[in-house]
Amino acid sequence: MNWSLLIQVLGGLGIFIYGMKLLSESLQRVAGDRLRSFLSSMTRNRVSAVFSGLFITSTIQSSSATTVLVVGFVNAGLISLAQAIGVIMGANIGTTITAWIVSFLGFKFNIASFALPAVAAGVILNFSRKESRSGWGSFLIGFGFLFLGLDYLKTSVPDSAKDPDSFLFLQQYTNMGFNTILLFVLIGALLTIVIQSSSASTTITITLAFSGYIPIDAAYGMILGENIGTTITANLAAIPGNRNAKKAALAHTLFNVFGVVWALLFFKLFTGIVDDLIPGDPLTDKESTRFHISLFHTMFNVTNTLILIWFVNTISKVVSAIVDGLASKTGKDKDSIRLLQAGSVKTTELAMVELVEFTKKIIRDTYDFLRLTEQILLQPYDATRIGQVLKKEEELDQVRTEVLTYLNQIQETGVTGNYAKDVLGIMERVKAVEEMGDNFASIARKMRKSHRQKVSLDKTFGHSVKDQMDLLKHHYDILLVNLDQSETFDILGNPQIRNQSREYRFQMIRSIKKNDSKVKKKKYQKKDNLMPALLYRDISRNLDNISRLLNAAIYADV
Repeated sequence: MNWSLLIQVLGGLGIFIYGMKLLSESLQRVAGDRLRSFLSSMTRNRVSAVFSGLFITSTIQSSSATTVLVVGFVNAGLISLAQAIGVIMGANIGTTITAWIVSFLGFKFNIASFALPAVAAGVILNFSRKESRSGWGSFLIGFGFLFLGLDYLKTSVPDSAKDPDSFLFLQQYTNMGFNTILLFVLIGALLTIVIQSSSASTTITITLAFSGYIPIDAAYGMILGENIGTTITANLAAIPGNRNAKKAALAHTLFNVFGVVWALLFFKLFTGIVDDLIPGDPLTDKESTRFHISLFHTMFNVTNTLILIWFVNTISKVVSAIVDGLASKTGKDKDSIRLLQAGSVKTTELAMVELVEFTKKIIRDTYDFLRLTEQILLQPYDATRIGQVLKKEEELDQVRTEVLTYLNQIQETGVTGNYAKDVLGIMERVKAVEEMGDNFASIARKMRKSHRQKVSLDKTFGHSVKDQMDLLKHHYDILLVNLDQSETFDILGNPQIRNQSREYRFQMIRSIKKNDSKVKKKKYQKKDNLMPALLYRDISRNLDNISRLLNAAIYADV
C-alpha cells in the first residue's frame, strides 16, 4: 500500500470536511435566527416544507445540519412530523448542490487561485469585533478550506491511465455486473457513515470516477449508498430525543431506502435517461463523468420526492406505528432535551430555539404545581395530590440538571453576542422554576405532616391563603400568556409586563405582612390556635418565595 498517497488523500479529505463544517457553522452563526424563522413559517404545507428544506440546505451546504435541526424542532414540538418529513425531502435535494459546485468549479479552475485569497480575506474579517463580519470571515475560511481540500483530493488521487497500480484493488470489483452496483451501494453507505458527510463522500465518488478508478455505474451505486449513509446523522441525533424525534429520523431513513430500492429496480432505465440528457459518453469522456454523476444525484432525489410527497401522511403513520410499538415494548419515552450535535455537524446557534422552547415547556408544566398546591391547601386532604407534587418536583430536579449540562456544552462552543445573553437568561429562568418546584414540594410536605398531627388552617388563614394563591395565578398568567405570543423571551423585557409583575410582587408582600401582624395577636398565642398560625406562617413563606421567583423569571434578562 502506498502510505504517502493514503496520507495525502486522508489529509485532503480532512481539510474538505473541516471546510464544509466551518462554512456550515458560520452561515448558521450569521443567519441562524432568519433560517430558524424561515423554517418555522415555511412548513405550513408539504410543498412549502420541501422548498424550505431545499433552501436551507443549499444555504448552509449541509443536509446533515438541516435534518439534525429538523429532528430538534420535532423534539421541541415546533413542527409536526408531517412537516418535518417535507423539510427532510427538500434537504435531500438541497444537498445535491454540492456535487454541482464541485463539478463546475472543482475540476475546471486552478482552485488555489481563488481558495487562498478567500482564506486570506476570511482571516482578516475574522478579527473583526462585529459578530456578523467575523461570521462571514469564518465562512470565507471554510469556503477556501473546502476547495483546498478538494484540490488535495484531486491531485492526490492519480490518473488511472498514468498510474494503473495505485487503486488496482478497486478494479477487481468493477466487473461483476449488477453485483458491482450493489457492492458500491454498500461502500457508499459505509463511507458516508464513517466520515459523517454526504457532501464529502459525493466528492470522493466524483473524484474516483473522474480519475478512472471506478466505472460510472459503480459511481451511481456509491451515490445511492451515500443517500442511505447520510441518514445515520439524524438517527444519532434522535437517540436521546423523544418519540417524535425518533419518528422524524426513521422517516428520513425509510424515504431514502425506498428511493434506493426503486432506483436499483429501474437502474438501466434511470441511468439511460441521465446519459441522454448529458452530452458525452462517460465510458470514454472522463470530462463528462462529473456532470453525469451530479445529474444522477439530483434526479434521484427530485424523483424520489415527487413520488413520495403524496404519501407524507402514510409515511408518518408507518413510522409512528413502528416507533410507538417499540416504545411500548421497552417502556421508554424520554421527553427530554437533547443537544443538537452529531458527528462533525454542530448546530449550536440554531439549537437555541429548542432550548428556548423546552424552557417554555418547563414553565408551562410547573403551572400544574400551582393547581395541585391550591387543591392541597384549600380542599380536603388527598394523599394522591401530595404524591403528584413530590414526584413532579423530582422530575423537575432532573430536568434542571439536563438543561444546565446542555447550557454548559453550548457555552464551551464559545457562544457570543445575543446568544450569550439568551443563555444566561435561560439559566436564571430554569433556576427560578426549579426553586419554585422546591417550594411547592415544601408546602406539600408541610400539609402531609400537619394532617398527621391533625392540624389545619382556620378560616381566617384559609381565606388569606386563597387570596395569595389568586395573586400567584395572576402573576403566573403574565408569564404564560406572553410566552405564548413570542418565539423568544424578549417579550418579557416589555416595561409594561415588568411593571405588572412588580405590582403583583408588592401585593404579595403587603398581604403577607398584613397576615403576619395577625399571627402576633394575642388569640393566636394560645395553644389551640398556635399550631394553625405557625402552619400558615410556614406556608406563607413558601408562597412569598414563589412570588419572588416568578418575578425573577420575568426579569431574568436584566
